[in-house]
Amino acid sequence: MKPISKTQYELRVLAASAVYVVLVIALLPQARHAASPATHLACALVPVLPMLYIVWLIARRVWSSDELEQRTHLIGLGAAAAIAGSFSLITGFLAAGKALSPEVPGVLLIWIFPLMMGSYGLAQKWAQRRYGASFCDDSEGLPKAIGFGLLALMFAGMALWAYWHVADEFSTGLFAGLSLGFALAAAMFAWRRRNRNRHEGE
Repeated sequence: MKPISKTQYELRVLAASAVYVVLVIALLPQARHAASPATHLACALVPVLPMLYIVWLIARRVWSSDELEQRTHLIGLGAAAAIAGSFSLITGFLAAGKALSPEVPGVLLIWIFPLMMGSYGLAQKWAQRRYGASFCDDSEGLPKAIGFGLLALMFAGMALWAYWHVADEFSTGLFAGLSLGFALAAAMFAWRRRNRNRHEGE
């Protein structure tokens, strides 16, 4: 399997995430009001395709990396499995005990995969740091200010969609908070990069 660069990998993950957000916004409302079972199924499942592509990208990245990087990926995947498994177990018991309203477990299931991906990313970065790498290192891959900026824009779009089409204060607040957090991270990394470039130019 031909390896891809870190920049290519990160750009493809961000592009697939953006496609996922657009498909969720466009198709999930259609799935709720679809006339035929085939349309209902298609509208509900098509947004899954970009996420499956991301899974394939991660597998390709891990397969083509060296032994040390594979070790950090293994630590990240192990932590992600533990966190997502614990989340689903707790949710399952709450649903079985009827401590949640009937529609909540279905909504929470959608968040298991993003929770797993986020946990995997953070744990893998932590493992890299233990082996000498730095999370703030911008020397290779997509500049973190751009990556976090694009995530901020995606979640801002989701917040606007939730506000105008769902009228759900919790979802709107959650997406807006995530957008603000990613925007602050983008600003911090842009400031760090600017300072580093200024010091290197002196």
